[in-house]
Amino acid sequence: MAGDRTLRPLKLAVVLWGGFMGGAETLSVAITEHMKGLGATVTVVFVQGPLTLKPRLSRTGIEHRSIGLKRGRDVLRHPRRYAREVAWSGPDGALLIECGFMGAALRAGGYRAPIVATEHGVALGLRDLTRRRRTLWRLSRASGAWADDVEVAVSDYLLSRMRRYPHSRRLTRIYNGIDPAVYHPAGDAAATARTLIVGFAGRLIPGKGADHLIEAVARARDGRDLKLVIAGHGSERPRLESLTEVLAIDHCVEFLGAVDDSAGFWRSCDIAVVPSDRFVESFSMSTLEAMASGCAVIATRNGAIPELMSDGVTGTLVDPGDIDALAQAMVSYAENHRLMQAHATAARARAVERFDVKDCARAYLDLFTELALSRRKSG
Repeated sequence: MAGDRTLRPLKLAVVLWGGFMGGAETLSVAITEHMKGLGATVTVVFVQGPLTLKPRLSRTGIEHRSIGLKRGRDVLRHPRRYAREVAWSGPDGALLIECGFMGAALRAGGYRAPIVATEHGVALGLRDLTRRRRTLWRLSRASGAWADDVEVAVSDYLLSRMRRYPHSRRLTRIYNGIDPAVYHPAGDAAATARTLIVGFAGRLIPGKGADHLIEAVARARDGRDLKLVIAGHGSERPRLESLTEVLAIDHCVEFLGAVDDSAGFWRSCDIAVVPSDRFVESFSMSTLEAMASGCAVIATRNGAIPELMSDGVTGTLVDPGDIDALAQAMVSYAENHRLMQAHATAARARAVERFDVKDCARAYLDLFTELALSRRKSG
């Protein structure tokens, strides 16, 4: 539908809270870039401001504007201002970064164009919220269900969970994506005569499994030349650093902190490990980025991760919390580089074939085109 000539090029707004370099924000900008390449006029509207995303937006020529409101409270107090700014940029539709009161506030402020809201995984973390915050989330969710034309899940796993809560009349799934031109192998696949680099990228918080990975590396080394590099920051870092000392592997574990160039990080790794345990993965961009970068991936059967990977073909899946299985998977790759490279090659091919961000952007644009045509026919 994106190429339907019965409609003029759509003018859309992608609405973000602020220009933080989070996964959902970065993905939204990538989708914006590719919808623009497909002929739409797309403006990123920040409720707060562009912050760290501003250089990328300027570099790629994406229009952006800021409303200057604070998160939540000011949006509810000034819905007309919020809706007016979004309507100016996106008279044909608005893509929201979350399902909830963002859509309800737009409707309350007078916005009449189609609203598509994407659920990136907040619904999976309810058990970690206080009772008060869970109640507020449910109220927000119900208001968004009334306001949104379509709500999008980023995986089939998340889609099934969304059905348990208030939701819009129409739910659909659109997978996240990566740009294969950005995430690609380094070109030097021979790891037989050097240290094998094992990579982890994610928040260092309880439930992400970095502690399990460190223990698994300690077991897998046993005379093998392995190095673990950890990209990310969070409250668990001091404990994780202490754990490497207790296990006497601090000399072969490097904490990099926050890494801006995730593509470059994955190109430096041979094996990617996604050991999530209690933290439920709604999609796992780190898994997809590593696959596209030509890494053999070891991951837990957690949330949507099995939708991305094919066990024994594009990598290895293990049960959450199984440290021995994590270690054994690393040993298998360390002792069989042909297997490691075969999985890495298959992972890259699957990422490019099924999870290209161009296809993701086209799916969103097709959705807005369908909504616009439907409104024109009924109006």
